[in-house]
Amino acid sequence: MNYAMTFRPGFLDRCRRMSGMKTDKAFAGAIGVSESAYKRAKRDNIVTPGILVGLYEAFGFQPGEVAQITEIEDKKAASGN
Repeated sequence: MNYAMTFRPGFLDRCRRMSGMKTDKAFAGAIGVSESAYKRAKRDNIVTPGILVGLYEAFGFQPGEVAQITEIEDKKAASGN
């Protein structure tokens, strides 16, 4: 079994909507990551330390509000490392 820190269901989309940012690029910039890192996080649903810290710095989210530990497929575990 592999486990990873994943986003709570719907969190990223909800957060971006609430932020008022119109584009992925603007939202990624607000949380201090590249647009490609943000899109990868949306695609894989894996929380990276950079995104977690960025969400805290930009909006004050604590880790438990953002993420949960879930069992994942081996393929996703390899991409999250």
